[in-house]
Amino acid sequence: MKISKLKIKGYKSFGPDEVVIPLENNLATFIGLNSAGKTSALEALKKLLGASLSDREIFRQDFHIGKDENPDDVIERTLSIEVRIDFSEEELEAVPHFFSNMVVDDLLGDLYIRIRLEATWKKSDLTPQGEIEVTTYFIKTSEEEPEQENSKQPFPNHYRSLIQILYVPAIRRPAEQLRYASGSILYRVLRKIKWSDDFKEDFDEKIGEINEAFRRLPEFNTVQISITEFWQKFHKDERYKDTELGFGGSDFDAILKKLEISFSPTGTHKSFGIDDLGEGYRSLFYLTLVCSLLDVEEKLAKEEDEETIGVTRPLLTILAIEEPENHIAPQLLGRVIKILKTIAEKENSQVLLSSHTPAIIKRLDPESILHFRITEDYETEVNPILLPDKEEEAYKYIKEAVLNYPEIYFARLVVIGEGDSEEVIFNRLMSVMKVDFDDNIITFAPLGHRFVNHIWKLLNALHIPYITLLDLDIERDGGGWGRVKYALKQLLKIGIQKNKLLKLSDDSILSDDELDKMHTWSLIEKDSIDNLNSWVNDLKEYNIFYSNPLDLDFLMLTHYPEFYKKAIPKVGGPRIPDKETEPEEFEEKVKSAVQATLKSEKTTGESYSDEEKELMIWYNYHFLGRGKPTTHIQVLSLMSDKNLKRNMPSVFTEIFGRISSILKTS
Repeated sequence: MKISKLKIKGYKSFGPDEVVIPLENNLATFIGLNSAGKTSALEALKKLLGASLSDREIFRQDFHIGKDENPDDVIERTLSIEVRIDFSEEELEAVPHFFSNMVVDDLLGDLYIRIRLEATWKKSDLTPQGEIEVTTYFIKTSEEEPEQENSKQPFPNHYRSLIQILYVPAIRRPAEQLRYASGSILYRVLRKIKWSDDFKEDFDEKIGEINEAFRRLPEFNTVQISITEFWQKFHKDERYKDTELGFGGSDFDAILKKLEISFSPTGTHKSFGIDDLGEGYRSLFYLTLVCSLLDVEEKLAKEEDEETIGVTRPLLTILAIEEPENHIAPQLLGRVIKILKTIAEKENSQVLLSSHTPAIIKRLDPESILHFRITEDYETEVNPILLPDKEEEAYKYIKEAVLNYPEIYFARLVVIGEGDSEEVIFNRLMSVMKVDFDDNIITFAPLGHRFVNHIWKLLNALHIPYITLLDLDIERDGGGWGRVKYALKQLLKIGIQKNKLLKLSDDSILSDDELDKMHTWSLIEKDSIDNLNSWVNDLKEYNIFYSNPLDLDFLMLTHYPEFYKKAIPKVGGPRIPDKETEPEEFEEKVKSAVQATLKSEKTTGESYSDEEKELMIWYNYHFLGRGKPTTHIQVLSLMSDKNLKRNMPSVFTEIFGRISSILKTS
């Protein structure tokens, strides 16, 4: 028995069009930037399924107000919150409770129930808050059928005990949950205990003995008499003339209200109470209480007869936790998530989280994540994380990629590169180009390898803009035309129109056969490089840029050669024969450097100038014999912002210009 869908319409940031939130996983996570609607979705569940009237109360501010609407002009508003609860064949014990209200899509479909809260607000001259009507129904038609007049049946209150929601707010006050008061976790736990009459009698007798012992103390009796005498001087009401100082008398509930938890050893020779704990431990202890309640329910249920199932314990417990990372050290989050996963695996439990930190997201299955965002109309939109089919080769790669770079979910813009070099260089360039990655929530992700189209699909589905920087790799295996062909095919896979993408200068369209053979096109014939660069420029329209002619490392080396030549240890650097006095040795050195750089013993580097070929000696030294990121960090430390700007590669100027234009419109 699980909630498989949550449908919200007209509630807070959820607009007039129904938003369907799939909850197919036992542990679902709502992610997104602040004020994206994550908390509202959790609260909506509490409004529908909460145990107390205060949990379910609907207020005027719960009704959605549009972006351009004046609240004072609104006369009437409606909202609805609905869940679909599915039943498996193994959960037959739950069926009798709901059988008459179940629906099914087809003869072989799963049985499920629909529960919906509908609320209407009407403006009133009598009350500032207006008039609000709230009704909860069973919807007795399947989702595939239109609703009829008799589709709704009132949802009886006694069913609420069968489905409980434990809502853990972002601000956690465990002390409130340790009070023996209706609605607190301690109250719910202790109510599970069957106190026998013999136990209560024995307990009352012992409390009476303690009180009597205190009354026999002369000093205690003096206090008692003094209080009574002065009390009788203040009033003459016979009903309350006597006072009794003691420990709760024989009121069993009064004693339970005095229960406390303390923590020891503390190193201070005294135990600590809840209020003595730091925020982090308070948060952890709140989660402890919730887990304890679920554990107690499960253990006591094993001792009950099957006939009592669904009477003394809920059939489904939904644990809704807002920002579990609050006040908790990152190294402890792994334990928290592990415990929550264990709870989610229980037959009668379901866990929902809201979070906006990568530290949580990287510990969760991407398929359990739902991305929340606010549209231009200030309305919440919810999208699942789009992964390739599990049968595809790309599935494992993309899943690992998003697990390792969860920051992309929270970005306003993602810059996709091919490796660590891009990240090092972009981190420096952002200050030079006056674009603050952190302030603008820009994320760099080195995911521009195979299957980049799946990364593009994912970001498109989440409405997160992106820019891709790839290596052109001219004269490397698969480089040059092969890299352009790769980008074109990836764009076609995400739905870019072929008639536009492959349109030639004569208005004809590149055929599939010609595209398949593009990697064989010449790079040494007249105008071939110009033709290649023309395609490279066309791809900029799709926010795809290239480190031209080779890769980013070579691009930096050719634009700042003097600084890369300085970045060597003492008596270090490549051994380069003198060009004038050792011409043959020099030519051989250049030839071997070209072959190493272009990764082929057959290449001659015809596409490169003599100066570029000579720099390949330094490329070989810095980037094939040493760590690329380390080299760039060292070189960038030698350069001022003015040095960087003086000979800035044009591709960086173009990329940062595109970043600025995207941020202005997003």
